[in-house]
This record gives sequence, structure tokens and C-alpha cells, in this order.
Amino acid sequence: MINIGFLGAGDIAAVHAAALATIDDARLVAVADVNPERSQALANRHDAMVSPDLEALLRLPGLDVLYILTPPEGHARQIIVAAEAGIPIVCEKPLTLTLAEADQAIAACKRAGVPLMTALSHRYHPLAGLAKELLQSGALGDFVAAWSHRLTYLSVDPDSWLNDLSLGGGLTLQYAMHDLDWLCWLGGPVAQVSAQEAHTNFELAIEDNLWALLQFRNGGSGNIGASWSVPSSWTERGLIGSQGNLRIIEQKRLVGRLANGRELVEELGDDYNWFDVFVRESQDIVDLLQQGQPFSITGDDGRQALEISLAVQKAAKTGGTIPLPLA
Repeated sequence: MINIGFLGAGDIAAVHAAALATIDDARLVAVADVNPERSQALANRHDAMVSPDLEALLRLPGLDVLYILTPPEGHARQIIVAAEAGIPIVCEKPLTLTLAEADQAIAACKRAGVPLMTALSHRYHPLAGLAKELLQSGALGDFVAAWSHRLTYLSVDPDSWLNDLSLGGGLTLQYAMHDLDWLCWLGGPVAQVSAQEAHTNFELAIEDNLWALLQFRNGGSGNIGASWSVPSSWTERGLIGSQGNLRIIEQKRLVGRLANGRELVEELGDDYNWFDVFVRESQDIVDLLQQGQPFSITGDDGRQALEISLAVQKAAKTGGTIPLPLA
């Protein structure tokens, strides 16, 4: 049995807890949050105990892994404290808000020999994984281009930390990072980026629309579009190879044509629930902890996603093309 502690008891913690509850060999044993009522409510739903703070949580006997589910402004310190306690860590994205903090957190984990995972959950979507497999197998030829457009309406409370760039990192780090990570998962290292932001919801203090163009070192390209302010939601991802291509429509259907001329259609069904992604992520985490193996998505992966996201933010603010790696 894998014993799990949560630092943070907000909305995303509730999702992770529900996903872990479906895994036979996992149990949430304790929750710590700055809001005692919130941590008590989550603990009650999952027969867990409440810890007063991170330090008390890490002292619990038999704790196998810590989930860090707090606003990203505190991630670096929390990762370092957990690493020094020798506890494996799953940290929600973004790993940190700055590259310097990411380097400090990753170094602390490596010094302590502690595995660190960045929860870039979109890699666990079955159709995203299939696209990656097809590209790696050569079924689409060489990578040419990829895109990810996720346009939705997200109700963000103006008083929430999500609306504070210094606490949450804004649209790029909180939302578009998943799209940028998926493109880099397919295309590899990025040479340069350009981007444009728009601010259309003036109840918010942050930008709510983003378009970015990526140039990969292998010569390929990528494009992402992300919005929190679209009345009619729409999601599509796509991949172009030198001998084939595919599209993922609304995260439920993949259509394409392979290098051998075969038409490809994969259906998840209209009732497919995104919660499945969190269940897949949870199962992978538990399996790898039981096997004593490294996590599938590492702290270094989180740092890469952060660097691309910060470069996109910089490009949008300056109107220029930003080369990578960042200085």
C-alpha cells in the first residue's frame, strides 16, 4: 500500500484524491492546508487525517509520497523541505515560477536521491499518447509540425491566486503550459519562440488569451492557442509528419492517415471523461513507487516546460522572438 500525503486541499487536490481513491494500492493518509476547514473537509471525504503543516506531514510514519498541490509561488521551498526529509514528491505544474527556483528544487532532490515528478497530466491522455507512439514508430514519417488549441471559458475569481501573476504565473504557466509541453514532447528541443497575448476579460488582472509559435531545433514548428474567455469551448490538437498526419478532436476522437496510406480513426466516445487522465496518472505514480522506479515525468521535464512557458511570456511582452535556452 502506498501512503500519500497532500500539501494543499483546493480544487485540484479534490480531483487527485478522487483519482487515487480508484487505485487499489493507494490511500490518502493525511492532508495539510493553510485553511483548516478545507483540509478537514477533504480529509473527511477520504478517511484521512489532518496535519497542521508541511513539517508535521513529513514526519508521519510510513509516508511514501508527498503531493504538492499549492499555489506555485511556494513550490520551491516546499520541494526542498520534502527532499531533505527524504520523501518522494509529485508537484503540480508549474514546478516553480522561475528557472532559478526550479534548479534549486531539482538539485535538492538529486542530492537527497529523492524522485521528483512534475504533474504534466496531459501526457496521460490516451490519444495524446497514441500520437506520440505513432510518431516514434515512424508511422507518420519525420516530425514537421504540431498544434494545440484549447479555447474555453474558465470562471476565475478576481480574488483568487490564479488572478495574481506573482502567485500563479498567469494563463501561460497555469493553462497553456500543458499545450507547450505536449508540443515539446513531440518536437523536441525548441530553438526560438514568438507570441502574442490579449486581455479581453477586464475583471481579471491577467491576460486571458495567448497565441504562440515555436521553432524546433529539428526544423519543425509548433503553434498553440489558449483562452480562458471563449463562450463556446473548442479543443483540437494535431500532428503533421513527412508521410502522414492526425488530428485529435475535442480530446475524444483521433483521425489521421499513416505513411502506409492507412486511414486511422480512434474513438473514445462522446461520454469520455477527462477524469480518466488523472486516474491514469495516479496508477502510473503508484506502480512506479511500488517498483522503486523513477517517475515517468521528472523535475527536469517540468523545468523544460517552465523554460518554454517563460520564453513565451517574454516574447508576448516584448513583441520579439526569444531564443532558447533562456539566459
